[in-house]
Amino acid sequence: MSKDKLRAYGIGRFQVMALLQAARYYVLLGDLEKAKSFGINRAIFYAWAKYYGPAREGWYRIKIEELLRRGIKDEVKKTKCPEGFKEVLGECIQVSTKGYYKIGDKEQQPEDFDYQVIAKLRRFIDDNKLWEIAVNYVKQYPEWVLRDPRRFYKLVYEPIRDTFLVNIIEGKEPQPPKDIIIKLKAADKIYEESKKRQKSLTDFIRR
Repeated sequence: MSKDKLRAYGIGRFQVMALLQAARYYVLLGDLEKAKSFGINRAIFYAWAKYYGPAREGWYRIKIEELLRRGIKDEVKKTKCPEGFKEVLGECIQVSTKGYYKIGDKEQQPEDFDYQVIAKLRRFIDDNKLWEIAVNYVKQYPEWVLRDPRRFYKLVYEPIRDTFLVNIIEGKEPQPPKDIIIKLKAADKIYEESKKRQKSLTDFIRR
């Protein structure tokens, strides 16, 4: 199954983004229903941003090495969101009275995720198996990557956006690219070594 054939069924990067964003939310925060709402919400937002929004000139062009070098494992900075928006995993998103995510006046419900993602892929793979594979893939990345929207986009989504579904349909379980895993392990090592060199306030006072 080629990606061209998938496109003929209306399946492409949009479904990959929605699926992985939903899995990301679920791994970090739980709540499957809200995870589905978040996934389809972010897929719509990034599809818009690719052509019309800030992503055209933004961080999505940054190189992976630079992204890791910018404050390895630093917590995502809290963003002050405008009224009606809530910070969720490093981004300001509108939240409905039901607790689902929305864009403008349109609430993205779990059923929208099922219709736009699950229903289109159901002809190729069992729903539960698809979700299990997506969650297992996301779980292979450290939390400090998943909580940062830039790192998630560059390290989790972008490298496999054109092969993820093709691999699944062909019976292969997608894996993070080896070079990225090597870089992440190196980043972890640097971080741990830097922590060992840092003295606590108590140790500093006792000198």
